[in-house]
Amino acid sequence: MKAIAANPSPYSENHNHSFNLFTRSNTMKRFSILIALAAIVTANTCVVASAEGISDEIVKELDYLVGKWESEGNVGDKHQVGGFTCRWARTEEKEKVCLFAEFSYKTGDDINSGVTLIGWNEAKQSIEDRGFNASGGNATLLWTIKSPKLWQGDLTFIKNGETLKGKGDLIKKSDSEFVFEAEYDNGDVSRIVFRKLKQERKKKAKE
Repeated sequence: MKAIAANPSPYSENHNHSFNLFTRSNTMKRFSILIALAAIVTANTCVVASAEGISDEIVKELDYLVGKWESEGNVGDKHQVGGFTCRWARTEEKEKVCLFAEFSYKTGDDINSGVTLIGWNEAKQSIEDRGFNASGGNATLLWTIKSPKLWQGDLTFIKNGETLKGKGDLIKKSDSEFVFEAEYDNGDVSRIVFRKLKQERKKKAKE
């Protein structure tokens, strides 16, 4: 007698084939749904990240520095004069990115000229000032906004391969005057007064 199972019926084959197609179809649907959900989550994350931008508060703080400033004071036992001119760097859509400044200071007989970028460091929650001079030196100033009138910062200067660190305060006296005070690891103390030129104040008022 022949075994019945030796020749499965056409109905059994069609049933198994249909079941496999149904299973694969459901699996693909679930996989497609997961991909769609992942895409939605990713898209939402990108939108939120791009929509945040620089806060109005930070823009206002940086706006304070825009213009042409002259300075005079002392660094250690040396007299310093100089200043900087600062403006916004913008995208093609005219969105504000960071400040671009050109500076020149004469401390004693030493002249220090160069450029600096000043912008918001989201990771460190600080205003970061990165400067580079014509002699290959550079500086990093990380400012924490303590109040509308006071920034406090960690200062790092590199000159001739040597690093000098310090702590500083930027004290706003008015819309056209601020004072920079600092103490350095080498014992030097500096106090420099910055004043915005009058024509720059008038120009800003018109804008």
